[in-house]
Amino acid sequence: MMLIFSQSESSASEEEVQVYQQLISSLENAEEEKPIESDEDDFDDDEEDVVVEEEKEEPKLEDSIHGDVTVHEEQEQIDEEEVKPDDTNDIVAESQNDEEESSDKEQVERDFGDQTRMSDPFYTRLGLDMSEKVAEQLTLGKIIHRNEIKWPRLGQMIATSQCDQDINVKISKEKNVKDMHVRKRILDHLQKANKPFITEKSSDILSPLQRELFSIMNNYQDLMYTERSCKSQAEVRSIYCLHVLNHVVKCRALVLKHNNLLSQKELDPDSDETKDQGLTRPRVLIVVPFRESALQIVDTFIKMLLPADKQQVAHRHRFQSEYGDERLNPSKLARPEDWELTFAGNIDDHFRIGIAITRKGIRLYSEFYSSDIIIASPLGLRTLIGVEGEKQRDFDFLSSIDILLFDQSDVFLMQNWEHIQHLMDHMHLQPKDSHGVDFSRVHTWIVNEWSQLYRQTLLFSSVTTPEMNALYSKYCRNILSCALYILPFLKSPDPYIAFLNTYVHYYGKITVCNPVSNGSICQIVTALPQVFQRIESSNYLESPQNRFDYFTTKVLPHFRDRVMSGTMIFVPSYFDYVRLRNYFRKEEINFAQICEYTKQSNISRARVNFFEGKRPLLLYTERFHFFRRYKIRGIKHIVFYQLPTYPNLYSELCNMMRVGIGIDNSCTVVYSKYDVHRLTGVVGTQRCAHMLSANKSIHMFVTGEDS
Repeated sequence: MMLIFSQSESSASEEEVQVYQQLISSLENAEEEKPIESDEDDFDDDEEDVVVEEEKEEPKLEDSIHGDVTVHEEQEQIDEEEVKPDDTNDIVAESQNDEEESSDKEQVERDFGDQTRMSDPFYTRLGLDMSEKVAEQLTLGKIIHRNEIKWPRLGQMIATSQCDQDINVKISKEKNVKDMHVRKRILDHLQKANKPFITEKSSDILSPLQRELFSIMNNYQDLMYTERSCKSQAEVRSIYCLHVLNHVVKCRALVLKHNNLLSQKELDPDSDETKDQGLTRPRVLIVVPFRESALQIVDTFIKMLLPADKQQVAHRHRFQSEYGDERLNPSKLARPEDWELTFAGNIDDHFRIGIAITRKGIRLYSEFYSSDIIIASPLGLRTLIGVEGEKQRDFDFLSSIDILLFDQSDVFLMQNWEHIQHLMDHMHLQPKDSHGVDFSRVHTWIVNEWSQLYRQTLLFSSVTTPEMNALYSKYCRNILSCALYILPFLKSPDPYIAFLNTYVHYYGKITVCNPVSNGSICQIVTALPQVFQRIESSNYLESPQNRFDYFTTKVLPHFRDRVMSGTMIFVPSYFDYVRLRNYFRKEEINFAQICEYTKQSNISRARVNFFEGKRPLLLYTERFHFFRRYKIRGIKHIVFYQLPTYPNLYSELCNMMRVGIGIDNSCTVVYSKYDVHRLTGVVGTQRCAHMLSANKSIHMFVTGEDS
């Protein structure tokens, strides 16, 4: 959307020149000055009090292909289309007289509103008109600039940019969150909703971690944060919910305000200012692994958006019953804390739900094309998107997503990462139906099929993997990771007034990558010699075959002897597990097997046979251990066919070993240079670099109290 400053044909007066110079001076000092709260930011925030009637229990409906409710739809549209005009919200500075010509100052006020609107990244994104040359450059995905940045709480980060300008990223220093362009409707409840994460002595409404994360998210930069832990998950969830709600509320307020101005004929329907919509309504897609995660997100939305005593939430009773706790008989087995937090509540992984944000409440189970936010699991999206050839497929709702958010991304690897790849392949495709869109109000970049270049992607995980890096590199090419503040070109015939085309700060997409000091190997309490054997591979595609050949010829022969009974062979990949299982059967090796698809009766039988020594070898997969976390008895030796995705599983399995007098325990690890992330999590950054670059291919560590 290009805003044009018009001038009369005659030369500008001295007063006019001063006005333009003051404007440019204020923009150049925008970061140093406190932004003024925009009048438009208060639009539809001063709402009437809502008296919430007691929610009546409705009969449970079968989910449609969208998993949505289709009854009482008209009744729930109340408050969505009602807009009360407010003279104080008008961003156009109307002249108080009937003069035909207005001053240049009034023209500036009409086009830009105030300083807050110009400094708000939300409006920057709307006003950014990208050229075809820039679009081609972003599509190529070539990294031009790479800077290392260090912040107090996030630590070391890497900012990469595809624009040929230097990268500049700063922490928001505004003490008042209102100055960070958060809507008043959210601010009224933010302090209470975020109170659990603020220390008693702190006067800030955000924690240090939240402030730094929000500084990046609020700029609409892509972010990959792979240090999410079970202890910080609620703190991280709270801040990204703030960003999502802030974006949606601004979008809805802008659309409703333009509806009001158009109905009063105060806005030209053909102007670029009316371009405020996508091809479909959904603007945010949040992908999480379990229903419990969706429940926590919706509860956070409600706390941040609605007052505690007046919460108007449609279908809340049904939502609580379907997404609430289903673990009626929790296991009595002692399991690690991270497992208890990950699998708390309802862990069903097949769901999807649409959420509409109205002026006075939240509507759950809204039809996707009437929703602002969609929360779904990878499996729930995969069954809806379908595959080519299926009759019932739907992915039009993915065409105009502004924010794509992945939380607990590491769990997706334990479910099925192909669902994530399938989702990304169907993002921002041309819809098959119009879905009632007003094409005159569709953003220009969407018409040009550049919507994927305007999408912000946020990825949160507890580990770093090649799959996540590949997704982040291939699909995250956000133009806002390059440009933050844009000042449209100002046309003027006056030779004394020369303005730049853009006023830009260049930012890169951010990856948090702190070095690992010690690794999980330091958490092993057993006196255990650990031998790391490096295999050489010329490329990634040859690595699986090279690993299999090395294992069967160099490692396995040492453990086929009866003396080496009680050997667990840990295999992260199910495909490698099947390959080894078939090889063992072909070679008639006596072994037991446990994987994620093994029946419970066979699991119990395999554990007993392994413990009693009837089966000297045990094939064991990472996915089974991730979901079950059984304590396997009888382990004397461990062979890691490949290091686990989660570094804590390495120390956990080693600490399961059976120790005692006369028992010589051992641990053997096979790794390659393509296991750098896994190896770093186990031995630490410095040791990993040495082990990958050293001439020797075998390294040994000894852990224990005296090590």
